[in-house]
Amino acid sequence: MSKKSVMRIELLVPDGKKRVAVTNTGKGILYVRTVRTGTPMPGAAESPASNGLAADVRYQRMDGTMLDPSTLEQGTDFQAVVTIQHPGIRGDYQEMALTQVFPSGWEIRNSRLEGTESAQQNSWFQYQDIRDDRVMTYFSIGSRQQATYRVFLNASYIGRFYLPPTVCEAMYDNTVNARSPGRWVNVVRTGEGRASK
Repeated sequence: MSKKSVMRIELLVPDGKKRVAVTNTGKGILYVRTVRTGTPMPGAAESPASNGLAADVRYQRMDGTMLDPSTLEQGTDFQAVVTIQHPGIRGDYQEMALTQVFPSGWEIRNSRLEGTESAQQNSWFQYQDIRDDRVMTYFSIGSRQQATYRVFLNASYIGRFYLPPTVCEAMYDNTVNARSPGRWVNVVRTGEGRASK
């Protein structure tokens, strides 16, 4: 029992599946919301998700032609192109966070260091954090608008790697989000693949 108008309770689920039951012992109306968060296992989040937002993730060669990233030859330069679409069912979205985590076999080409920022032709953003394995872009988007963000990449290390889902979400509203599917990708020796030709 609590006199607070809003209360948050963390429920531990050590073995995976649990049931939750809520009983209202008071006379007022009780609203309950359950939120589950976590990191899916590789391959577990194979289907895309969209809640009040649409995200289209494509991979292209540096000349803009489409590319299947499933198998890339070592040394291939390419780009990840993410287009975020506001469907217009609500007002403008503020404080959006686009998180792109890349496989360890791919290297992010830092356009700030290379001096190629203008070549990316990115939509406006408030801030972009480029790290070793991920790029996080923070922006706002108006109703019925779209924004496109590009990251230049290089297939650097031979092997099989997991490409995690690309996620875009409103930082302060967990009802607005979109996620691409994750998948396995390969980097092969030059001459062994067809994707980079």
